[in-house]
Amino acid sequence: MSSAAQLRPELLLGPNPFLEALPPPITFSDLPKTLQRSAFSDLPVWDLLPAQREFLVETVDNQFVATSCVLEPASGVQILLRRALTMRNPLMAEEQIRTNRIGLADSKKTIRSLAGMDGAGMLLSGMTGTGKSALLKRILALIAPEQVLDFGSSKACGWFRLKQCVYLYVDHPSNGTRGALLKRILLQLDASVGTDYFEQHKRTTNLDALLVVACKLLVLHRVAMLVIDEKQQRSFNDSPWALEFVLFYLTLMNLGVSVVLAGNPLAFDHLRLLSQVMRRFSTGGIHELSPATGSDRWWTRDFSINARKANLVEHWEIDEIVRSELELRHSGGLPGLYMALHKEVMRQALRRGGNAATVSEKDFSAAIASPRYVEAKRIALSIAETQARNDMDYEDIPPLHKKGLVSEPKHEKPQVVSEVAMAYVTRLLTKYKAAQTRALNRDLERLKLLNSLGPEDARMFGIGDELLASMEKIKPPIEGLPGKRPSRKGKG
Repeated sequence: MSSAAQLRPELLLGPNPFLEALPPPITFSDLPKTLQRSAFSDLPVWDLLPAQREFLVETVDNQFVATSCVLEPASGVQILLRRALTMRNPLMAEEQIRTNRIGLADSKKTIRSLAGMDGAGMLLSGMTGTGKSALLKRILALIAPEQVLDFGSSKACGWFRLKQCVYLYVDHPSNGTRGALLKRILLQLDASVGTDYFEQHKRTTNLDALLVVACKLLVLHRVAMLVIDEKQQRSFNDSPWALEFVLFYLTLMNLGVSVVLAGNPLAFDHLRLLSQVMRRFSTGGIHELSPATGSDRWWTRDFSINARKANLVEHWEIDEIVRSELELRHSGGLPGLYMALHKEVMRQALRRGGNAATVSEKDFSAAIASPRYVEAKRIALSIAETQARNDMDYEDIPPLHKKGLVSEPKHEKPQVVSEVAMAYVTRLLTKYKAAQTRALNRDLERLKLLNSLGPEDARMFGIGDELLASMEKIKPPIEGLPGKRPSRKGKG
């Protein structure tokens, strides 16, 4: 076996310029130490006075702690990237022909009629602060340190010159429209490879035409992976066009582009209803990052002990058990909030000046009251409190993660419910009823959209002929469901 194949096992299948341009893959056993990154362990921070060190506090965000929870998602990203590059080996004649045909496609129908590849994806869900974005950016920087690769003329690969964008990282647009996502892809591609595709197509309003452009350009620049981050419930799952987004992702997979979706768990409920879609996303894995509890080993064994190494303070005069309890309580078990709290606690000690900095328990009280942490404290309380006040709830915190101790039922005399408590319960019931109505209307819109799909689009979702026929039979009732019943005026 050649040394090249030992470093990059996929080369046993034959030479591949795309894989040869990347670093060797990271074995699963090496992921923990490779992912780990220290904020400033090599910097002479102790040569500075405490007051001067405050200007390095924000550098704490560079600390990356590899816990057991992030290993599988990190591995999934590497699997998808290298898998796509293996399938799209530019030395294969059939791949050159396929790429050229995509480049000549002039319609969505033409693109979807081309022979598809068994492309795949991955779902990474978690509420804000769980570290999704930090993980994705960290693993991408390791497996593809050069996002853009410039290949010179190659007769064997069939190109005069290729500027490859190995992966593309895009934030999902907050307005939840397909046009905004497609144009954001063009913008990010321009920023990466130095083109002006957005300027050329910024006035394009025909979404099908824009979709064709985006697909062709992603294939032209041999993008192996599209990462779409910050998918929220309001911008995706609640959209009546959610199925159209999924069709776009499936189209990209068929073109050989791996798709990684990251965001709030509430944004992916709709995907879980489609078995064909979930099968494709399962190749990279269905992953969820959750807030920690006090008993989670990944928090106590992996995270907090290594996060504390991003340290700018000489002395921590606080009981270890008390410190751990304060950190968990005021961060809600979220790595992102932990680091924000850690920065504010150290900032309090550094601002006192002197020749050495010392943290006491009082610094935690001052930190959670600081203007930089007050909102984070509300998020932590919304997760951790057993009975959080109504004004502390956030719409994007999944109910599953609102933790609290479950006590055994007690046989006591029923207490009289106060008017305040009754008003609170009434508000909750009103909100619940409104949410149920929205969910029903949303599902009806989706049924209508599914019912309106053409046979080719429906089959991409794994909907067979039999189900298509049954959907056709219920078409009239579905069209008449949304909306209010006509009012009946008069008596009788």
